[in-house]
Amino acid sequence: MDRAFMEELQKVRSACDFPFRVNSGYRCEKHNAIVSKNSMNDHTEGLAVDIHCNDRNKRARFLMHLLVNSYFKDIAIAKTFIHIGKGRSHQGLGVYG
Repeated sequence: MDRAFMEELQKVRSACDFPFRVNSGYRCEKHNAIVSKNSMNDHTEGLAVDIHCNDRNKRARFLMHLLVNSYFKDIAIAKTFIHIGKGRSHQGLGVYG
């Protein structure tokens, strides 16, 4: 995992004041091809994680702190997790489903 990415993730975790459970972090290209349709994926560069989060209050706090932190440019919400990545400038907030 990228050191700067992890430092920014830790800042968000500290601000949220609750632990994160990482569902998915770094992926090799072979595994990424199996689990993702996106070949240009930040997971393969150590620049993305999927954080388990199905508690609505924690989800709201987590999203608030993510949006304040300008480092993360790729945020996607799923039913049981939130994907966050360093992303590119054209990415933003999305919903899986």
